[in-house]
Amino acid sequence: MKDLIKRTITGVLFVAIIIGSILGGYLFFASLFLIILALTLWEFYSVANHGGRNFVTPTAAFIVSIAMFAAPLALKISFNWLIVSMGLYTLGSIAIISSELFSSKSSPIHSWSLFIIGQAYVVIPFVLLNAMNTLFADRSFLLAFFVLIWAYDSGAYLIGVTFGKHHLLERVSPKKSWEGAIGGLLVTCGISLIFAHFVSALSPVEWLGFAMITAIVGTLGDLIESLMKRTLQIKDSGKILPGHGGMLDRFDSLLLTTPVVFFYLLLLLKTS
Repeated sequence: MKDLIKRTITGVLFVAIIIGSILGGYLFFASLFLIILALTLWEFYSVANHGGRNFVTPTAAFIVSIAMFAAPLALKISFNWLIVSMGLYTLGSIAIISSELFSSKSSPIHSWSLFIIGQAYVVIPFVLLNAMNTLFADRSFLLAFFVLIWAYDSGAYLIGVTFGKHHLLERVSPKKSWEGAIGGLLVTCGISLIFAHFVSALSPVEWLGFAMITAIVGTLGDLIESLMKRTLQIKDSGKILPGHGGMLDRFDSLLLTTPVVFFYLLLLLKTS
């Protein structure tokens, strides 16, 4: 009971901060998620290198990723600033990769692999999330994205606990069920139709597509993070969020879903 109360309080505060950052404007959201990016990236490299060999510091990887995170704002200012941002990111990445030439203790393949996977798995999704915040004039899409993720997670959990009998992928995540996944999908689709009523920039069918992408790809993101933890034999990716584990535990669905949702919305809004 005590853990449930802790989990609920953390969840409510987490949702309130995210919604507040969306409503608070670009700089508030960007500042919050730059901090979240730092924590998530640090956590990923710590977990992925669990018991492993030496690796370029997460601090260096984060400093380089700042230039990439700023790319959407740079593009909004001018194309020249985008070139500067990407140029700094490229030079910084080359410096990190080249640093292995002067290290005799670490395994270069191990270090390069961790750096590149961390950038692809963590940094790029947060960059595209920042692009949704910066480049889309209607902030309803950003708000809807988070609400749909939360709706799916909550729906899948409640329906899975109540009716779940058939394992979704027992080898990776024994507690997840087909009943929960399908129930979460239906809840997400229902919430998307509410957004369709108030935000006409997308048709009801397009909103349903938004919901289905969020639910299906989000499930894959959750399972992938579960597989990583099972492989490393750890329960949670961290302890920063009481009752919820770490940042990777909290954002596992978002990391895989953000790129797909971003390009889905970009395609629809550009052609509308």
